[in-house]
Amino acid sequence: MPTIAEAVLAHARRNFPERAVDKLRWEQGGLVENIPDLALIRVAGSEDGAPWVYVSAGASAEAMDDGYGLEFFVVARTDQQEAAKLVAMVANLHADPRYPMSLGQVLEIGHPWLPGSSCDHLLVCLPGPFGEEFEWHSPTEHTIRFIWLMPITRSEAEFVRQHGFAELQRKLGTSQADVTALERSSVV
Repeated sequence: MPTIAEAVLAHARRNFPERAVDKLRWEQGGLVENIPDLALIRVAGSEDGAPWVYVSAGASAEAMDDGYGLEFFVVARTDQQEAAKLVAMVANLHADPRYPMSLGQVLEIGHPWLPGSSCDHLLVCLPGPFGEEFEWHSPTEHTIRFIWLMPITRSEAEFVRQHGFAELQRKLGTSQADVTALERSSVV
């Protein structure tokens, strides 16, 4: 039976067949480690502008009440070590029973998600443009759901708290906001 990291790596390779996919570990410290075997899967961007994708591999070890485990991902325009660290941080936070992640949740990071970004919060949301094929993976009896950590601005975070995450996602879609842009205007 494959490890979670092997299953997530295979899933990423299946969903991004034309791109380089490799497994990393965050070994630079600075994080509370609640998942000793946590790996990170990095999907390289492409020449046609497809973003880099960083995916946790290990957060889903403990199934939630719904019967599946969560893995988290972010997307970035370029190869960003900070993006990998952010995914590792959220995965380790989720592994602490006091801080489970859920859809629609807003996470305040305390600083821009990437240097120079106007976004300093993350919205825990469905993987929208990546589709259901990427969202769900059942390599064995263990089902994994992949959840997007979308960078949002402080005003968008307040909007989610007042109106819900579905309404913000609608506004982002209507405005065709590039959520991978480091500097972008709030859509609210």
